[in-house]
Amino acid sequence: MNRLFLCYSRVDRTITERLAALLRKAFDHVWYDDNLHGGEEWWAEIRHEIMACHYFLFLMSEDSIASDWCRRELDEAFRLNKTVLPVLVRARTNVPDRLSRLQHIDMGEGIHVEGLNQLYAALIRHAPETDSQRHSDRRILDRLWLFINGHYIELLSEQVNQGKIDWEQYTAHINKYLDLRSKSHEPLHDRGLADAFENFDDALIKMDGQIGWTYAMTERNGHPYMIRPEDASNDSYWYERYQRLNRQMTDVWMKHAALAESICRLMPDFDVMREE
Repeated sequence: MNRLFLCYSRVDRTITERLAALLRKAFDHVWYDDNLHGGEEWWAEIRHEIMACHYFLFLMSEDSIASDWCRRELDEAFRLNKTVLPVLVRARTNVPDRLSRLQHIDMGEGIHVEGLNQLYAALIRHAPETDSQRHSDRRILDRLWLFINGHYIELLSEQVNQGKIDWEQYTAHINKYLDLRSKSHEPLHDRGLADAFENFDDALIKMDGQIGWTYAMTERNGHPYMIRPEDASNDSYWYERYQRLNRQMTDVWMKHAALAESICRLMPDFDVMREE
């Protein structure tokens, strides 16, 4: 059940009631403070509703932004990592920095079809995951992390810096991972996790191409490696390619760290330190 919490100022009560009535036609539970802050005992009920909501709609006006109670509710929503959707309900409102960084819906000239469609689209875009979607994302993560865990990315970084990449090891991890990603027909449902993977993939693909452009395949004791080509000293541009490879490896490492951070935030029970 999708639950909405509307935070507003008493000055904006009329538009709040109209908006709540429209939202109730599409959403199961739309709550706003009818008593307009009845003291500390009422705060317990407000906190309960904020904790239970999936979306926190902050109806922005000069009065709501200046309201101590509205700020208190907003602080609680941010503290609980709720999806905060600012809705401008009065024109010429000076929006504070922490809300200006969020995409807002403009209803400053009143409730209209375009604004409602934008609001519905934003709510759908931020829809909470179902349990089945979360389990699906976890299965994908369990499968992919075998090939790109932090231990191997660190090892790959060392090999790139040393100018000698174990090709069998590389193929068993990076090439296998990229192959799985390219052939996968099962998307990640969590948008934040999907974006983090896409950023990591983009950095990895660029580095993969640069390896083939910088190193040459060789074999030592029957084991394949990618190393500096023999004619590198006669190639005036080779060192530039090598420097670009190192920069791209650094980018891979940074994107991997961002990916691990996203996993820890979105799936705190997943052990990003696991190596198998």
